[in-house]
Amino acid sequence: MGSSERAQVDAAMIRQAYTAGLEVWACRPQAPEPWDELRDRLVGHVKLLVPELTRSVARMRGEYQRCAVHVIVRAHHLIDEGANNSPATRAGHIQDLAVIARALLALHENPGPLGPPTRKDLIAEALRRNACGACSQPITDGEVYEGALFASDATGGLHGYRHADSGNDVAGERQRHPHTVP
Repeated sequence: MGSSERAQVDAAMIRQAYTAGLEVWACRPQAPEPWDELRDRLVGHVKLLVPELTRSVARMRGEYQRCAVHVIVRAHHLIDEGANNSPATRAGHIQDLAVIARALLALHENPGPLGPPTRKDLIAEALRRNACGACSQPITDGEVYEGALFASDATGGLHGYRHADSGNDVAGERQRHPHTVP
């Protein structure tokens, strides 16, 4: 597929996958190996829908726009997080992916009233993934970063990103002298 071509959104296939994902807890098979295939399908659908919704989010209005931004940010976090090997954690991750796939598809198909693009800078800021939650400095192209869970009294934890070196001396130096450390 060329760079100007976009994959077609197969809503029926996405609905089938997210329905199966939502039923993981109810149907919990003894051997969760089929979950890997379902998780991979859901991740593929989410990766297809995120850019589709991102293209239209600035044209959305009100709650539709705020909801779309939230869902896109959460989709990135789910894809980056993955799940460990515990069956319960894997099932929860699949269910979370199913919920996000359903929300992305609903917003893609029913974006509400559309108008000229608004709040582009605020949306770009909300969707950007290049600010370090540990030192508040930008994560520039080429710098290594990792997903992180930051403490929060209100939510129990906020997902974000940090420099991969946030736990060492370079991170401390970056906080003390933000404009001199690469």
